[in-house]
Amino acid sequence: VLVTAILISPSSGKAQDIVSITTLITPEESLNMDAGMYAKDMNVSLAEAIQRLTLQKEVGELNSKLEALEKDTFAGLWISHSPDFRVEARFTREGDSTIQRYLGDTSLREIVTVGEAKYSLRELEEGRAFASKQAEAIGIKANSGINVFENTAELYVLNIDEFNKVRQSSQVTLPPNVKPVEVPELAKEVAYIYGGLAIDGCTSGFSVKSFGGTEGITTAGHCSDTQVYNGFTLPYVSGTAGGTYDIQWNTAPDFTPTNAIWIGSTTRAILSVAYKSSQAVGSYVCKYGKTSGYSCGEIFDNNWEGANIRVHTSVSPGDSGGPFFYVNTAYGTTIASLGSDAIYGPIDNIVYILGVLVLTN
Repeated sequence: VLVTAILISPSSGKAQDIVSITTLITPEESLNMDAGMYAKDMNVSLAEAIQRLTLQKEVGELNSKLEALEKDTFAGLWISHSPDFRVEARFTREGDSTIQRYLGDTSLREIVTVGEAKYSLRELEEGRAFASKQAEAIGIKANSGINVFENTAELYVLNIDEFNKVRQSSQVTLPPNVKPVEVPELAKEVAYIYGGLAIDGCTSGFSVKSFGGTEGITTAGHCSDTQVYNGFTLPYVSGTAGGTYDIQWNTAPDFTPTNAIWIGSTTRAILSVAYKSSQAVGSYVCKYGKTSGYSCGEIFDNNWEGANIRVHTSVSPGDSGGPFFYVNTAYGTTIASLGSDAIYGPIDNIVYILGVLVLTN
């Protein structure tokens, strides 16, 4: 199926052209594409790859039935790709007789093997859930999962010695089917961070990127160096201590910085920047702060204290660091209030003091 779009001229309102966006491939073509990747990874022929991938649906259906109907004994299964394509199923007892009730005349009959395990999948899940709650209760960040290969639930921690010390002092005992495992890092949410968000005592400004490729978020220099967003630390990189030049930036290792700002009910893309010299007196600009929200006003002085901008709109405690903008252009970040006016530092401070660029794509 060919999908097309009609481009409309913004001036005349007439259709300009018809442009192909994409072509939808058939399910068969999709299977061939995935099988081609599998064949390369597993060093098998394309025909063998297609046969194996087609069997995965039956394996999934078998797993679903066993999880639902054999909770007391089913300990999990997995697909083994090398040296042969096989399905390994585990039960706490009577595995051979149990599996036969589900294989029937299916094509899986010849490739399923059965083994014995100590704990059922349900017991492992109960142990995993308990251990995860205990780690949270004693203030230890952790992930958890089930290792069907080893028939254990696993609790992943950054420092196993610290975890054991805190656990013992809190008199927390893990179930016998749970194994603590030390890992170099915990899972990170694929979540965005951007300007206008509530951080520790202040508001985030704009997402930025260093010339070395490191990304992060700005806020006011007088805000705490130790910044937190949504429970995650934003490590301090550099900045000022406040005053005329009042800016800092922090990395966001648990998030993905993006070129957006929050304005109270939605986000707005930042597509360009305006430097101080182009922010003329009388220009109408807007701001967002976590305390006072969204408002706009006219620039009254574009040379406040020789470096900053004074604008006729109000800000409140907690707004510091928040973005000033016009449409999709970044203008600067809040640093102070002056009666019913706001003072913000222009984009120049981000570029020339911090040495980073505002993300605009």
